[in-house]
Amino acid sequence: MWGRRDRGDMAGGGRVLSYADLRGRFGRLVLPLLLYPLYVLFLFLVFPDEAVFYTGLMAAYVVPPVGREALIPLAAALGQPWWLTALTCTYVDVVGCLVVALNFDLVLSLPYVGPWLAGVVETGRTVLERRPWLLGLSYAGLVLFTSLPMEGSGGVGGAVVGRLLGLGERWVICGVTLGAAVGSTLLALGAETALSLAGGGLILGIVLLLVLVAAGYMLRRVALLDKGPTPTYRER
Repeated sequence: MWGRRDRGDMAGGGRVLSYADLRGRFGRLVLPLLLYPLYVLFLFLVFPDEAVFYTGLMAAYVVPPVGREALIPLAAALGQPWWLTALTCTYVDVVGCLVVALNFDLVLSLPYVGPWLAGVVETGRTVLERRPWLLGLSYAGLVLFTSLPMEGSGGVGGAVVGRLLGLGERWVICGVTLGAAVGSTLLALGAETALSLAGGGLILGIVLLLVLVAAGYMLRRVALLDKGPTPTYRER
């Protein structure tokens, strides 16, 4: 369960980490981060023609405030395969979730990143306070939350919401993986279908993609933001 090491411990206040602690921390932080370059290597080896585009898409998705609701339709408009787009966005979400879920206290103590993550925590807390029914859904609520269009990496927000729901690390990672896969796949298929219905017409295709993005945004508001102003991530 999370919360075994607090922020003060990670900052060095209170105790000295043992070799076993340091080795465990190293593995929990470095191994998930290595998954990013490993996926880039996979792209260049298996999909060399698309590798440069999807490497850029990964970088844009990791850095807020760009989200999959903008990147996936863009990839579809540029003729990229929908399944590879969905796979890439899901992968980024899962890795982001792993980094935050396994190293929440450390990430919270980092400059720049820490205040941003604290803002994400406040956003998640606000959402749960306004929608108490999500607390009752627990795991299903996490999957729903992660599958909806979000700014930046949905995996990070999902990891935070899972923490607030009191779920264990494994349940959070599984929930984010499922939610990210469902959300990215539906959005990628929707964008591909919109372009197919446009019959190659650029203007009509753009209009349909804009309708798709607007529909995703409205779905998010209907599902999560029934009252009050839209909560936004702080420090963006």
